[in-house]
Amino acid sequence: MAQKGGYDPGTAPDLAMPGYGVAPQFDQNFAFMMALETVTIAAVNGAAAGAGLVLACYCDLRFAAADAKLTTAHGPLGLPAEYGLSWVLPRLVGVTRSNDLLLSSRKFLASQTEGWGLFNEILEGPQLMDHVYAYAHDMAARVAPSSLATTKRQIYLDQHRDVGTAVSESDRLLDEMIPSPDYLEGVQALTERRLPDWPSR
Repeated sequence: MAQKGGYDPGTAPDLAMPGYGVAPQFDQNFAFMMALETVTIAAVNGAAAGAGLVLACYCDLRFAAADAKLTTAHGPLGLPAEYGLSWVLPRLVGVTRSNDLLLSSRKFLASQTEGWGLFNEILEGPQLMDHVYAYAHDMAARVAPSSLATTKRQIYLDQHRDVGTAVSESDRLLDEMIPSPDYLEGVQALTERRLPDWPSR
């Protein structure tokens, strides 16, 4: 890469660009994940260094094996924090902890981050995938796809706007979504005490 004069991601120029076009702030590498309509879940069960850690941080939900090894990795290579990790990591674990990880580029285990907010849950390795799949299946069964997509968009757009705008946008979305088939099915399933059969799936 040094001989090429810059970073080479190793991807083809005609790479698909899902998530682009939703909002300008998401039209960048990794940030596009915030604009996807689907929920992304990281299950970290090994090494996540540099861009691997970045990928996990941009996921909506994160689960890890206790012995998963992590590092920001960039410092010893003389590089900057990649792909906006300096933006997303402080929002997950706070400035003090992110400064430790970003400035030192030290290696750490997922188990050492218990209570930080980096992971939703930290489990023993053999339990990880079964737990993550069960969580994902439960969410997909109980929560309307339209609600997941809309709520995800609210979460990330609201990081860039004031509370009043967030409230007024939620009011607008309520009016828009109440007549939807997902709402009607959700109410019916609730009253009948059964899992919904989401029309938008």
